[in-house]
Amino acid sequence: MLANRLKILLAERDLTIKDLMAATGLSRNSLSNMINNPFANIATDNVDKLCNYLEVSPKDFYDYSGWRFNYELLIDGSSSKEKAENEPLELRLKVSMISGKMRRVFELSYVLKYDMDYGDGGEHDAFVEAYQMDGADKLFIDVYKKISPLFKHQIESELLQPVPVILELANSCGEFDNQKEAMNVQFVYTDFGNNVVFQNDFIYDRSSAEHQKQTDKLMEGFRKYMNSKNDSKKK
Repeated sequence: MLANRLKILLAERDLTIKDLMAATGLSRNSLSNMINNPFANIATDNVDKLCNYLEVSPKDFYDYSGWRFNYELLIDGSSSKEKAENEPLELRLKVSMISGKMRRVFELSYVLKYDMDYGDGGEHDAFVEAYQMDGADKLFIDVYKKISPLFKHQIESELLQPVPVILELANSCGEFDNQKEAMNVQFVYTDFGNNVVFQNDFIYDRSSAEHQKQTDKLMEGFRKYMNSKNDSKKK
């Protein structure tokens, strides 16, 4: 993976987008895209302009990891209210990691729970736990722990993608009928020894019109996410 460090470089130098615009002639939209999307493609000429102004080499302008990751959500189409009453809802995320000729593929299981013995110990209405039962994600976790914060954040964003989906499935199955409207949910990714790799807390709002907006936004965002993954595979 290759990502630009423009946002970090600007912060280190106390510079603004206006400073870059004046010095390089690049547009606000182009610069905003580079800053907000560090994985965006940047023309060589623009990289040259930015490196020249910031007085860095390309190796300092970019952050690099020798691994590439692909993610594919696997949904069980048989999810129903009857199923939810008898067993936990479960999704699976297929993760592929590639470096040179090395390729590792494994699946993470995502399960909705209401009681957990680990995490941060806070008060939560529900948990979504991600885990790999056979420990096939050990290399993935090792890589995650060693890469830069920029790539860590990217991986975390990808692993969080199934969370709103499993919550929406549970809600549509009636599993949250006795829960309060604004649920305090924690996502926890654990390793083979039940140690927390990372966790994330958020509010899942089920309230009337606001919930419908949120639902539509989450599911539309997920559809776009999956379409972009499929499009990238075709290229």
